Amino acid sequence: MKHLLRTALLLICLAVIAPIFAQSVPATKTYTYLIFHKLAPGKTIQDALPVEKEWKTVNQAAVDEGKLIGWHMMVKQFSSNPNTSEYDYVTCIVSPNMGIGGASPAAMAKIYGDSVQVRMADLNRRDRLTAPVVKIEIWENTDALFGPDFGPGKTNTVIVDFLKLRDPLADWSGTLAAQKQARATQIGDKKLGGWSFSTLMVPNGTEKGYGFATARPVSNLNALAEPADPKLAAAQKQFARTFEVVRQEVFRFEQYTVRPTAAK
Repeated sequence: MKHLLRTALLLICLAVIAPIFAQSVPATKTYTYLIFHKLAPGKTIQDALPVEKEWKTVNQAAVDEGKLIGWHMMVKQFSSNPNTSEYDYVTCIVSPNMGIGGASPAAMAKIYGDSVQVRMADLNRRDRLTAPVVKIEIWENTDALFGPDFGPGKTNTVIVDFLKLRDPLADWSGTLAAQKQARATQIGDKKLGGWSFSTLMVPNGTEKGYGFATARPVSNLNALAEPADPKLAAAQKQFARTFEVVRQEVFRFEQYTVRPTAAK
């Protein structure tokens, strides 16, 4: 049953296809599919890399055509989750729409020739045997900032905080605005590669314990240190009074697509 999650997702994309981030995020809302993978018994990340590298190629074709904003594979480094075996890595699809658009038949033919269906069926089979999908979440990226030279290859670590409101009725707009301003300062100082704030859309329920997430791409974990600037510290404390961190995950960007350079 679990492998059907990924198969259904692929059918949405083209009849095939698989922070929270992309290389850059437009001012409008975007959407992130978080796809959680659990390595099959006896398998390692090294076994999963060839499979995900092929997914990267498929998704890069969609990015090149503007159907997707980005795709990346994130390998879990640290987690506050006591169930350390829940999943091993996450693949992310960032889309300009709630649904997912896949590459055109012509683009897929450039990758697989006249064997698209056969090759994609084989990719799905290898995917299920190596690292089945155990969970999928869809997030609305409601706000984001990224440095002018941001890229997963330059800031290869990302800290994701899954959050809930301490007071469900609180008006948190002011807190978010102060947090955004503080993160903008850190991005300007090159202490962060970027920052994003996202809201969980599907599946959403109180049993999950969280409904929001922030993501901070960094070059190292020094970004977690208490800021020396009193204004930044005040914004951080205000955020902590409003939101509780339910879970913190630290990932490494392992593979990722690249957005086409805009023509000048």
